[in-house]
Amino acid sequence: MASGEPSTSEVPTGAGTTVGGKHSKRKSDIMSLDYCTFRVPYNELNVKFRNGQKDLDRAAASVAKAANLLTKKTAGATEPQAKEALQKNFEFLLKQVQDARVAMQKVLKEETGEADKIIMRCHMLQQEQQVNEDRPKRIDKALEKRKFARHICWHLLRCGMIVPAKKLVAEMKMEGMVDISIFEKFYEIEQALLDKDTKPCIEWCQYHRHRLRKIGSRIEVVARQQDIATLIEEQNIPEALAYIKKYFVPITKTQFPDDLKKIMGSVAMPLEISRMRNKELHAENRYEACYEFFIKEAYRLYQLPEHSAFSSIVQMGIAAQKTAMCEPDTKTPTNKQRCVVCRPDIWPLAEGLPNARSDGNKILCSLSNTVCNDEDNIPYLFPSGHVVGLRAINAGLRRANHKVYDPMHKQEIMEEEALRMYFM
Repeated sequence: MASGEPSTSEVPTGAGTTVGGKHSKRKSDIMSLDYCTFRVPYNELNVKFRNGQKDLDRAAASVAKAANLLTKKTAGATEPQAKEALQKNFEFLLKQVQDARVAMQKVLKEETGEADKIIMRCHMLQQEQQVNEDRPKRIDKALEKRKFARHICWHLLRCGMIVPAKKLVAEMKMEGMVDISIFEKFYEIEQALLDKDTKPCIEWCQYHRHRLRKIGSRIEVVARQQDIATLIEEQNIPEALAYIKKYFVPITKTQFPDDLKKIMGSVAMPLEISRMRNKELHAENRYEACYEFFIKEAYRLYQLPEHSAFSSIVQMGIAAQKTAMCEPDTKTPTNKQRCVVCRPDIWPLAEGLPNARSDGNKILCSLSNTVCNDEDNIPYLFPSGHVVGLRAINAGLRRANHKVYDPMHKQEIMEEEALRMYFM
């Protein structure tokens, strides 16, 4: 409107937020909303690389050992060796070479699989983030729908709803974009711990041992404490001592000496006294507590945030509309309620959230009664003192020769007389 201002019909560059929407195209969106989309496969690639290197080292050592045996048979020999004498060593060497080749192929397949997964996700997210004016709107809507479906799927997996998450992935064709197998393993460990079986949890700890040690996790210590506590409860002290010596001492002697002292004290003292002094070690819900600790450490291992992106988006949206006057409205029918926060089905989510801070930051158009914004409904102050939005101006107030009709004063004014308003 005023001279020197950009075209008011254009959307400002950089509009939008990091919580989705038609203008949500910032690179920070990927970091904030799709962090786990890349973090999980990257961590799996890291683990597979380390474990694969160990497998290859063992295979190489086996080949070297077989080669040394054959060398000893032939080194320093002054006469030809019999075929039968060397055949066994040759067959053993050949088998070790073949096993090493199989191990190498397996490692390469697993590592390239994770790397291809990351590349595929980069391409799909790049497709979602690209702004293509020539692309049909139905494709943009489908990409937006798939993006939010992915956030919902991650949230379902965190809640343990594996089957609904699988159905959503199949329906939205998101295979390869969500790591369902990781959460299936979490669920398997949960059910095993609830059945007082720590074996799957301990196997998971051994698979991720390097990373768990690096972050200083106690999850393997806690899991093995449950086995020791069971042996103490059964008064099987010799077996408990053997278990501690074989499994518990190596993982606690340097990093967690206090846990070692505590468990040794429980073995040494009578059972009744141990129950009094170490209540958490003998608690009835100790396996449930072990599972909760496992989930916490698993999220820490994969560097997953405490809340999913979907949960954060929903809470932000509800908190932005919650006021001090909001309360559950059970009298008004749901389809006639004007406040989304006061709906009985939404209030349990909103009850613990903070109230929004709305210090007069909304400007309404005097003609259309719509909320003005800095994008497509910019507010303008007319000489009459009324605020009119850009939509109403474009709808029928523009006149020739850069003039605008003022419906309050019922006269035409120059565009420069309508002053643009800004949000502070």
